[in-house]
Formats: sequence, structure tokens, C-alpha cells
Amino acid sequence: MKQTNTAILKSWIELNKLVKEKKSLEKLLHDKVTGLPTVPLLIDDIRKILKKHNQVGLLCIDIVKYSKIEEIYGYKAFDKVMQMVAETLKSLLGGSLREADVISQLMISGNTFSILLSPPRKKTELTKEDLTKIKKRVNSKITEAIRNSLDYTLFQKFGCYVGSAILNYDKNIRLERQLYTTLEEALEDSATAQQKDTKKRTAELKKIIKNEEIYSLFQPIVKLPEFKIIGYEALSRGPGQGEFERPDKLFKIAYQSDLVIELERLCRKKALTAACNMKPKHVLFLNIEPDSINDPELRQIAASHLLIDSSLSPNRIVLEVTERSAITNFSAFRSALEYFRALGFKIAIDDGGAGYATLESMVELKPDFIKLDMSLIRNVDTDNTKQQLIKALINFGKETNVKILAEGIETKAELKTLLEMDIRLGQGYVFAYPSEPFPEIRSEILTQSTSSR
Repeated sequence: MKQTNTAILKSWIELNKLVKEKKSLEKLLHDKVTGLPTVPLLIDDIRKILKKHNQVGLLCIDIVKYSKIEEIYGYKAFDKVMQMVAETLKSLLGGSLREADVISQLMISGNTFSILLSPPRKKTELTKEDLTKIKKRVNSKITEAIRNSLDYTLFQKFGCYVGSAILNYDKNIRLERQLYTTLEEALEDSATAQQKDTKKRTAELKKIIKNEEIYSLFQPIVKLPEFKIIGYEALSRGPGQGEFERPDKLFKIAYQSDLVIELERLCRKKALTAACNMKPKHVLFLNIEPDSINDPELRQIAASHLLIDSSLSPNRIVLEVTERSAITNFSAFRSALEYFRALGFKIAIDDGGAGYATLESMVELKPDFIKLDMSLIRNVDTDNTKQQLIKALINFGKETNVKILAEGIETKAELKTLLEMDIRLGQGYVFAYPSEPFPEIRSEILTQSTSSR
């Protein structure tokens, strides 16, 4: 179990005593984000359940952040998820959970929820089998709620792990100590579930890397309003139609397993090999992780056989810095980028406008391209706030000589609005789906563009 949780749990006996003496402290022990009480306030509820049933079940629901969510997207993004989980749990009362069950948070501003479970309907006591069924239902409901409410990219940065334990009351042992021990057991159960999940997926990722089961798709970068393809972004995909097909899942597990460098090397190799037949005037947008910027193999790329064999020169490659992990030292990162600039590479910042960390990257790294995050582009035709923000970024680009690229354009209405706003570069399903080798712009879009001139 995490040391921070252990340290806080051990202080409950003293804290509960203090709350009883000073009732005004109760308000301070409610989490401000979710409005839920924290565990130290539940001692009386536990006593009531134990008085009736002589046992209580405990669930600990750990919402795991696979990357630095707050640093990249801001704390409000994480708060939103915690509020969503709290509301989802409340909605389960009277269904997957009993009305008498009590929902709380382990600690203020934490990422772990706890639920007190009374015995199930038509039974006098809980069993491990009962807990297993409840754990599966709760996990499924929370995961579904997060998936349906968040952009897919952000959803992939979270995990939900549910642990459980049963407190069988012993009158000879102080209740607070029994609660502490039982919660510790539930937290360890949650951690074990996460470890098993990570171990399984790490083994699968290692197999994918060893067997080089990565392939590249390409999506056009379109110059507007001419509707002329100037290049392609290489998009890595894993094997089959399973969970490892999308790069977000691949890199999420890679960060957990310390396999980022190995995975990115393979993705880069596959992309450059697949790009060998790209037209001479087209540029290649090549994704790089912040953690890989000092990879010796990446630094040697200009002289590698991959570039020579693919007839790609550095001035035809744009290194697109993703933000799956936050940049912690901009001075050092900027220095590393200067090495690649000197060789002729261009630099792009991905997910522009998605969070304050990305805005900081735009200022600190002085890129050649800023790719506007698709969350800004979605429904831009009907959202004036997004339009104003995009206009500000377009003006920023003009003043700093940075090319602004709108990615994730899906509808003709979005495209029309962006054209009216003077966006000069675009990417998205409206032009072409990612495919291999090098898709052209949809004929109906070209026809529409010609007729509107």
C-alpha cells in the first residue's frame, strides 16, 4: 500500500477523537471537489451497521493517473473526473449498491473512494463472492462513465482499480484500529489488481516490440484554402483490433513499464520505412515523446540508413512533440531541440490549447507549427468561445511566424468555419481517414472547394 495512505490512516484514531470534541471540524473533513465525507467521519455509520449485522464490507476505488494530468491539462481536468466518479457512485445507490451503503473519500483531495457495504439483500452476511460481483459492477460503471464523458485521449490517461475487504467486528479490539486494518487490506487488494493488470499488459507490449508488430498509417496535412496536400502525419498502430491497436494505449502501458524509448524507436523505424515512397515535395510529421528527446538513436537519425533508404532529408521531417507526459525542464528540452533544428528538422507542438502546460510549450519551445487540439475544433461552427480562442491563437501565429494547423476536423461545417477564420493548414477525417500508403483528399471535398472559389 502507498506510504502516504498508511501515514494518514494511522492518524484516524486521534482525528476521530478530535472531531468528536470539536464538531466544527466536520465541515473541514468533507472533500470540496466531490462534497463527500472522508472516512474519519464514518465511524458512527460503521457502528450502526456493525450493531445490526456484526460485519461491514469495504470497497476502495483507486482512480489512477497514468501520466501528469494536472501538469498537462490543469487541475480542473482531474477534478472533473473525481466529480464524475462521485456522481456515478451516488447513482448506483438503490441499484448496484444498496440504499444503506455509504460513499466517502479516503482523504481530502485524494484519488481514492471508499464504500461501506452492508450485507446484500436476502442474506445475513457478506462473502468474498459477493464482494467480487460488486467490485466488477462498480468498476464497469465507473469506467463506462469516464469513457462516455471524456475525450478519448484523456480517457486513456486514467485507470480504475477496486479493492475489497470485510470487517468482522471484534469487541476486544478498538473499532478504529479494525477499520484501519480492513481499509489497509482493501487498498492492498486494489494495488494488487493494478499490479496484475500492469504485468499482463507489460508482457503483451514486450511481445509487440520484440515481434515488431507495429505498422504506420498516414493522414494528409492539407494547405488551405488551396486544398493541396503538403505532407502526412505518420500514425502508429498496434496489432489487430484489440486494446493495443491505438497509440494512446500502447504508450500508456509503455510509460507504466518504462518501455517508452523501445516503443518509440520501433514506431519511428516503421514510420520512416513506410514513408520511403512519399512524394519528394511532401513533409513527414513524426511524433516524438518528450521522454525520448535525448535518445541517442533519435539524435543519430539524420545520418541513419532509415533516412538514406527512404530518401528523406531532415528538412522534410517535422518532429511533432506529443504531450503524453509533461515537459519538466524547458531549458534543457529547448537545448535538445536546437540540435535537431541545426540539422534542418522542423518542430511542431501537438494538442495546442488543450491545457496550460501546452500553452507554456508554445511560448518556451518556439515551434514552427502548432497543432490545435481536436477538442477546440469539435463543433467549432456552433461554439463562439472556441472560435475566439482559435482566433487568438491564429493571431499569435501571425505575430510569431508560427504556422497554425487545425487537426481533428471531422465535418464540413467545422471546415467552413475554420476557413472563414483564415486557418491555413488542416487535418482530419473530413479530408481523409488514416490509411496506407498515402491517401488523397476526398473527391467531394475537392469538388466543394472548387465550386466555392
